Order: sequence, then C-alpha cells, then structure tokens
Amino acid sequence: MPRERLERTVVLNEVRELDRQQRIREGVLKQINRNPEMKRAYDLLVKDLPEDQKEGVIAQIVARPGARSPACRPATSKTEAVTV
Repeated sequence: MPRERLERTVVLNEVRELDRQQRIREGVLKQINRNPEMKRAYDLLVKDLPEDQKEGVIAQIVARPGARSPACRPATSKTEAVTV
C-alpha cells in the first residue's frame, strides 16, 4: 500500500473512532437526561465540578467497565438480615 494511502487510512480510522465515541457519549447522556432519578444521582456525583466538566465526567463514569448508574444500585437498609 502506498504511504499516502496508508496515512489516510490511519487518519480515517481515528476519525471514525472519535465519531463512534461521540455518538456513544451523546446516547448515554440522552438516556441519563430522560430518567430524572438517574439524572439526580449523577448530578449529585459531580456537584462540586465546574459546569464545563460535568458532562465529560459523567460520560467517563458511565464508560468505566462494570460501572452501573447510581440509580440502579440496590438500596440497602439497616433492617435487612444477613444469613450465613
């Protein structure tokens, strides 16, 4: 493959990856904004951050492998019994 074509292929792949990440981020933020309980939970997590950083940090939290939204975590109560 000629060098110029190889360079263009690499750049195109990088642009596609950035586009994919942006679409995922927008989808995640739309999903969070549609669920008021989830929105409040994430807003609570990022309440002390500057406004311009909040959306990015929320997207990073959601993108973590194995991450679950704070609103989806099971609630624990002190009255639950522990069985052995």
